[in-house]
Amino acid sequence: MKNKKKILNNHVLNEGYKNNPELFDNANGSRIIIGNKDYLDLSFAAGSLLLGHQSKIFIQSLKEIIKKKLSIMAAPNKQAQNFSKILKNLFPHFKNFIFCSTGSEAVMKSIRISKAVTKKNLIMSVTGSWHGSNDRTLFTVDKNFKSTPISSGLTKYDQSQIKFLPYNDIAISKKILDKSKKKISCILIEPIQASLPNSEVRKYLIFLKNYAQKNKIILIFDEMITGLRTNGGSVQTFFKIKPDISTFGKCFGGGMPIGIIGVSKKIDALINKQQPKVFFGGTFSGNSISTYVGKKTVEYIIKNKKKIFKNLNLKSKFFSENLNKLITKNHLKISIYKFHSMFRIVFTDKIVKNRIQRDFFESKKNKKINQFKKFLFKNKIYYPSNGIIFISYQTSYEDIKKILKFFEIGLIKYFKNEK
Repeated sequence: MKNKKKILNNHVLNEGYKNNPELFDNANGSRIIIGNKDYLDLSFAAGSLLLGHQSKIFIQSLKEIIKKKLSIMAAPNKQAQNFSKILKNLFPHFKNFIFCSTGSEAVMKSIRISKAVTKKNLIMSVTGSWHGSNDRTLFTVDKNFKSTPISSGLTKYDQSQIKFLPYNDIAISKKILDKSKKKISCILIEPIQASLPNSEVRKYLIFLKNYAQKNKIILIFDEMITGLRTNGGSVQTFFKIKPDISTFGKCFGGGMPIGIIGVSKKIDALINKQQPKVFFGGTFSGNSISTYVGKKTVEYIIKNKKKIFKNLNLKSKFFSENLNKLITKNHLKISIYKFHSMFRIVFTDKIVKNRIQRDFFESKKNKKINQFKKFLFKNKIYYPSNGIIFISYQTSYEDIKKILKFFEIGLIKYFKNEK
């Protein structure tokens, strides 16, 4: 039976399937299930499921879809229009919204908008940000801070049209921007990065906002993860910074695939002047199923905002404080970085301010980190491969206590007495 599973897995080339016999069957609440074994989830669909698996509003929405006889139409529909009104109330700074099938598509079209309205091609991406499976952004930096591809099949042209700024480093970012400012179409950033959820970045974000405004560059906040998860709002509302364009997704879909682009009044006016027009089509863009579930989910979260986020923030505090206690008690050279209900364990006690520094300190520990993840999996805790930990509304204190118990055992086993 095990060999049969491996053969079946080889027919799927998506990430994580190859030679992987451990495929999840279903999920409920705070757990995901393989066969008849349940695992505590620390991913929740890469942060998409703020309310946990099979939430009441998700199930209710699906029942209503059947009752109302809603269907995919690949055409303008009332569900998308109704959802846009909710988004407008949530983000009044944005004039209009563009619905997409995925977050990657939302980023792709945001870049398209930037190039169209500025008539410039250079993208300035901030290191540590992740912008999905997008040919324009599937690059990172090498040791000389030059863009280098992280996938085959990318063009030399795209590689030449993206440069990088070091996250949370104003001085070096300004030097890089000054050298190319007349060629830059947009600055693209995850304002709070899943690769290092550091909340001490407001000063850096304000610097980018002011620089972009002064030099007629489009500022794009990619809030695919932090949108809605940040106390029912976003990083931009939390820090009171207004980007020109922002992308959202994940939590806004309530369990359905979705990508959303918000454009400011200024950008909306420039879009309307473009000839030929900027193309935003797609079979599943703004589809009635995703937008219906999304609308119902967002309405539910906003209506119950105080209860939901008080619960999430208290559990997140409980998790981080107790994790820090066990790190201190056992003299582990480990740190935890947190923004609301998103966490990342960084396997060094050195202060780091961006992913480049994080990777430098962790590079020699990758084998132990992978062993730690496998240890947790053996003890029925799913630690996501990308290292981004999320707490959901359905995660209980008992769940957290169990997680902390095996975290302590595993961390001591693999990281105790490090030099």
